[in-house]
Amino acid sequence: DLQSCVVAATGADDRRALVQWMFSAIALHPDLQDMAQVSDARREQANDAMGELMVRLLTVDCADHARQAFRDGSADAAIGAAFGRVGEMAGEGLFADPRVAAEASGLIRHVDMNRLVELFLP
Repeated sequence: DLQSCVVAATGADDRRALVQWMFSAIALHPDLQDMAQVSDARREQANDAMGELMVRLLTVDCADHARQAFRDGSADAAIGAAFGRVGEMAGEGLFADPRVAAEASGLIRHVDMNRLVELFLP
């Protein structure tokens, strides 16, 4: 199964490259442009690293699985599922970082708990 192979072959450095690539792309969204700036040169580095990662995973680490997916006509779905799962892992890794987790859990300071409690009252 291509997804299992890609997940198993993706190491910590690979997930770091994926997170950086995701961030560099997301930073272009109009709602985020004033919050994060990624230089064109840094974005190009992230794109290069992600391209190299995809090529390595599909042509070296998981070549047999990728070939089989192309042969049986499931390549689009298999590749999408495989890299979708790796992206999920990268996102999980972001929130596993202690500083990110602390900031995320601090959101509760900005929630009006009284308003939420009203949901449960008759």
